[in-house]
Amino acid sequence: MKTVKVKVPATTANLGPGFDVLGASLSLYNELEVSLVENSKKAKFVVLGEGRKILPRNENNILWKAMNAVFCLLSVNDKYNLKNFNIKLTNNIPLSSGLGSSSAARAAGIIAANKICGNKLTLIEMAQLGVKLEGHPDNIIPAFYGGVCISINNGDDKIEVVKLPIPKIKAVVCTPGFELATERSRNILPLKYDRKDVVFNIARVALLIKAFYINDFKVLKEAMKDKIHQPYRAKLIPVMQELIDCAVKAGAYGAYLSGAGPSMIAFCNKEKAQNVTNVMARIWKRETIPTKTFILDFDKSGAM
Repeated sequence: MKTVKVKVPATTANLGPGFDVLGASLSLYNELEVSLVENSKKAKFVVLGEGRKILPRNENNILWKAMNAVFCLLSVNDKYNLKNFNIKLTNNIPLSSGLGSSSAARAAGIIAANKICGNKLTLIEMAQLGVKLEGHPDNIIPAFYGGVCISINNGDDKIEVVKLPIPKIKAVVCTPGFELATERSRNILPLKYDRKDVVFNIARVALLIKAFYINDFKVLKEAMKDKIHQPYRAKLIPVMQELIDCAVKAGAYGAYLSGAGPSMIAFCNKEKAQNVTNVMARIWKRETIPTKTFILDFDKSGAM
């Protein structure tokens, strides 16, 4: 078997009001190379880039767990184990940053294992397995499908995917130098919401979808407002609202907390992108927190 190669995009979830429903893939990628080895003593698990010093290189790695989930699903797990492979993972997506690093790892593992098994699973079958492993669809679905996606749970944990037009704008990503575990960020959310807050978000989701369809990005400042998750997660990121306000003042159409955070993302045109980047990074610098910044396009293809 030749080396199997997989490239998976970063993803951003929620886009403001679309909690656990909206997500988009971005032009920042993790890359995976996997090949079979005859001698288990020559098997290697190499991690480069983000997480190279802390990610496990054994059965506890979520990429391998995703590969093994495919082998189990296809009833070939007695044929393949970790010692059968050389694995090289190159991570460019920051960990625990709200940019879908875990989704990227799981998608890469699922696709690689499926290729090894002769591509027996369809795209939707792989995506469904990814949702099962990830626990929610907003990151993993755009990782597989690319573009901007609506994930619709039809009631029996089967996800229907609706793709929106890909906007011709830039995503300015500002990632502070600390990790924020998704579990912690989810646990801070309330179990119940006031009806007026739910209605508030429904209206903004509708406006956001309309903006993407007619390329009317001037409404994103209003369309990306949210009362379901960002006000609560602001307790973990005290400068969140300041980052949103300053990004808009610097020329962004709108800004929001990416997924569970702590990355913040602003949508803007190409001409405003660098200024918006500088303004957002300056706020974190004032807080003496280092940042990584990216000016990204929307990925069109998803994992491949």
